[in-house]
This record gives sequence, structure tokens and C-alpha cells, in this order.
Amino acid sequence: MAVTVHTLSPALGAEIRGVDLSRPLDEAEVRGIYDAWLAHQVIVFRDQTMSDEDHIRFGNHMGKVGEYKRPKTMRSKALADYHESVMLVSNIREDGEPIGALPDGEMMFHTDTTYDQKPHKATTLYAIEIPSRGGETLFANQYMTYDALPAAIRERLDGCVAYNAYEFGTTIKTKERYDAPEMRSARHPVFLRHPETGRMALYVNELMTEQVEGLDEAESRRLLDEIFALQKRPEFLYEHRWRVGDLVMWDNRCTLHARRDFPREERRLLRRITVEDGAMPRAA
Repeated sequence: MAVTVHTLSPALGAEIRGVDLSRPLDEAEVRGIYDAWLAHQVIVFRDQTMSDEDHIRFGNHMGKVGEYKRPKTMRSKALADYHESVMLVSNIREDGEPIGALPDGEMMFHTDTTYDQKPHKATTLYAIEIPSRGGETLFANQYMTYDALPAAIRERLDGCVAYNAYEFGTTIKTKERYDAPEMRSARHPVFLRHPETGRMALYVNELMTEQVEGLDEAESRRLLDEIFALQKRPEFLYEHRWRVGDLVMWDNRCTLHARRDFPREERRLLRRITVEDGAMPRAA
């Protein structure tokens, strides 16, 4: 069956049909999927049955799977037998300990691995167990938010670099600065030119961006708060309502994502694998 692409929202997102991700993909399929991802920023595959190996193979089709960056001392015991690229997102607990990361509650808008100097270009997330309600993922188009920036802010921040930091496991930032021993940090441009599409995108987020360097703290906070509010405007969003068997892949270079809350007494389990930047898509 041929790969077909169906738009999910005016802002971003498309569903890919006609693909079975439990098998290797040929060159035409890989190219079609990758081009749709670049065009729509978020792509969704429904009704997939994927083992860990299937998921890793798909990630390698899109480039090269990235190592899970959470320090090994902070990973759950349940991950001991998993591939080094696999992260579980889950509230399921064994012996009182979550088997995965980010177990409960909502999560602020962010871009994965912004705290690293070499962020991963893509994240893939596969749904294994889903609660009866809640837990939706919101995606925000950062091309659109860049284009919507007031001219004065764009001129003020042109060429600026932001300091980004993160304490692993944080879903809602409740303090001005991260300061725990496991905190990771990196500096990135406020405005990022996408290396493959050539389009400009905002590259700051409320969970991890702490300061625009070269500005005093008050001005930096004022401008960042204005940007963070702009990033949440409904016309820039796609809301994904998860079903078991969904595989979603998004572009970390031009999107943000956030999570809605869900019932803590209901099980939620997803498998995450990221893709390194720079590597090109390839068939098996």
C-alpha cells in the first residue's frame, strides 16, 4: 500500500497511512515519511504493533537513534535490560518506584534535550497503555510563533543566545533557577534557522530557558514571558489524543510540546526513542 499523508490541523501535524512499522521500510517509504515530517513537523501513525527492536529500527530509518540522556544513576531499575536509547514514560510503579520517567501530572511546554549542546532533532513516542481520559500532548508550531513575533521583539533578540537548563524529572518549573546536582545546561540561539527547511523558528521554552544572555534579568524575563504566552496561542497548536498503538514523531527544532494531566490511578505507558541531529534518513 502506498504511503498517504492526511493533515491533522491548520497549524501542524499529519497522519501517515499505509505503513506497517513492524517491518523494515524501503527507500521510497523512508523518503516519503521524512519529507512529510519536515513539512508537517509532527507525524502520527495509528494502530501500530511495535516491539522495542521495531521502534529502534524506525528511529534508525530517520537518522541515528540517540542515547537516552538521563544520568544512569537516575534511571529506574526497570530500564536495566533495555537498549540504551529507550526511555519509558510511565506512572506504573513496581515496589513503589515508577518504572519510567515523568510519571504523573501535566508538563510545561518544552523542546526535548534543549539542555544539551547537541540536541536531538526528533523524538518518537509509542503508546502502549493509555488512560481513559487526559494525557493529551499539545504541539506548538515555532515557525508560526516566530512569524507572529512583534517586530520590536524580533529586532531586540536578533542574534541573541539563551541559557537553557533542566533538572531531570521536572514537569512544572516552580523556581526561578535550576540548581540541583543533576542539572544540565546549554546555550542556544533564541532564533534557530532550521538546517533542512531553511525556515526560522523560535528556540526557547518555558520549562528550560532561563535567561537571554546580554540582557539584564528584568528585560530578559519580560521578553521571555511575552514569548511563552505567544507560543500557547490556540491557532499555533495541534492537540494529540492518544490511542494504544500510536507512534508519534516530532521535530524538536521547530516545535514545542506539553502534556495535559490525567487520572493518577490509571496506568499510562509510552516508549520514547530520540534521533540525533545531522544523520540522514536511510532504508534498511
